[in-house]
Amino acid sequence: MGKVFAITSGKGGVGKSTVSAGLSLAFSSLGKKVLLVDMDEGLRCLDLMLGISNEVVLDLSDILGGRDINDATYNVKENLFLVPAPLKTGLIDAFSLANFANQAEGMYDIVIFDFPAGIDFSLYSSLPESTLFLTVAFPDSVTIRDATVVSGLLAENGFKSRLIINRFDYKLSKRKYYKDIDAIIDESQLQLIGIVPTSEKLQLLSVGQNLKSKDKSIKALTRISKRLMGEHILLPKIKKI
Repeated sequence: MGKVFAITSGKGGVGKSTVSAGLSLAFSSLGKKVLLVDMDEGLRCLDLMLGISNEVVLDLSDILGGRDINDATYNVKENLFLVPAPLKTGLIDAFSLANFANQAEGMYDIVIFDFPAGIDFSLYSSLPESTLFLTVAFPDSVTIRDATVVSGLLAENGFKSRLIINRFDYKLSKRKYYKDIDAIIDESQLQLIGIVPTSEKLQLLSVGQNLKSKDKSIKALTRISKRLMGEHILLPKIKKI
């Protein structure tokens, strides 16, 4: 059985979908067969980020409506596949999603669900019990507070979760614009799984730019992917992230 992850955030705009896409690329580069599922009904974006929007005809709602899983699964590159979100809202039901998630877990090494920002957890319980939730936040006070709210609600509902700090800028941290990492972890009440540095290339995924293996952001995402696979990967010194 594969590993299942769900990407969440309190506020929108913290790079949740770019982290989802980047993690998918990192896992696939490690030789894992990866399925990325866009859960943002009406506002899908991962097909654009990964350069397959012109190919998309069917989407997640078609699979939930009875079509074969492969009919709406698009091959992005070797080892990486995407199921786009519906363009209309209200087409994802919990029961059908649970069946799909269980099927996907058995077909892929890694399944990543990219959920919309916010605290609507109504579909979270449809995922396999082993699912690990990854909350994405900036290292600033506002989004860390939102991550704290998310972490509390996840814990109340019995979901396991970890924190990914995105767009970390060492220069700003050194000048005390950000809290130190230990303070962020304490405030969010989430175990840190990794830090992704600020990266123009990662942000430009949304306009079709490719990530290179030497880019510092993909290196950070690869470290996170290895940790999620159970490897003991130490966090680099903050200034070298």
